[in-house]
Amino acid sequence: MNIHERLEAFWSGEKPDRIPYTIYQNEWRHTQDDPAWQPLFDSGLGVTWQVPSTRMVRKNVEFKQTTYAENGRKFTRSTLITPVGEIYTISEDGWTQKYWLETQDDYRVMTYIARHTEYEPDYAGFLAKQEQIKPYGIALIAAGRTPLQTILVDYVGLENFAYHLFDFESELAELYDALLAGFRRKVELIAAGPGRFVSVLENFTAETMGPARFAQYHVPVYKELFPILQQSGKIVGTHYDGKLASCKSLIASAPIDLIESLTPPPEGDMTLDECRAAWPEKLFWVNINVANYELPPQELKDLVAELVRQGAPDGRRLAFEVSEQYPHNWKQSMPVVLQALNEIEL
Repeated sequence: MNIHERLEAFWSGEKPDRIPYTIYQNEWRHTQDDPAWQPLFDSGLGVTWQVPSTRMVRKNVEFKQTTYAENGRKFTRSTLITPVGEIYTISEDGWTQKYWLETQDDYRVMTYIARHTEYEPDYAGFLAKQEQIKPYGIALIAAGRTPLQTILVDYVGLENFAYHLFDFESELAELYDALLAGFRRKVELIAAGPGRFVSVLENFTAETMGPARFAQYHVPVYKELFPILQQSGKIVGTHYDGKLASCKSLIASAPIDLIESLTPPPEGDMTLDECRAAWPEKLFWVNINVANYELPPQELKDLVAELVRQGAPDGRRLAFEVSEQYPHNWKQSMPVVLQALNEIEL
């Protein structure tokens, strides 16, 4: 099997010839021109790309972007201008320094933007990218985040989100409803289009939300919309890269096919044994803790074998990935992971 065939078997709940292993394009890109990657590809590594199959169109909204230097640092200011006002964000090297939403007026502007945002298919763009990145690249359908995760991760940030839940309760609820309408439309288009795996990039960790709000804001969206994707033959995965134990029963009841970037302790709070007991039928795309790449080769191989034992006792429903941070010693450590996976008999 090649990496595409292994992932297809994994997504289908079947047994591949070996456990798949991938790396995010967003991590791989930093050193993508290094020829040392080719032996890893030859040994089975794949690169996953987030590729949209839809296109966002904003009506009556102007976008401006400027860059500037301050104290030797380079910043990017992005501004959205509407008939009801404007909002802006500031980033440095892709990391947000100032979020979009800080006041009630900011929420009013973003709600206007959400209500004047439409989605249309971009199936040709998806298919073209899918062909371009072969043979080692895998196109995942980029669905973005569900509404509350969009507000938390993209618009507000964790610290202010905690305040806004109380201080701007009605404004946040209004924006949530507007975003949900757009997400519904996006899901309909994704369901009708190409591709197999739908990546819902939640960046969820339970301690930022808690089970009550997860049940209120997340689970209903999953139960309403994920079956639309599944009925079209697609596999739906949510990027849950943190602590999950407090929400494990709710996750079990949700129509999530696959938990992606699933990370064992200490970053996460559930071992793969515990995850498999909680979610026996779900697929796990597991992020190996970056510190483990520093282990001596035999210890790293033993760890990989133990994770396979816990997560895939029958050789199915498990893959590994580098999804959060790639190890600085990747030239030495990632071949060890591949060797371990190639030696394990399923």
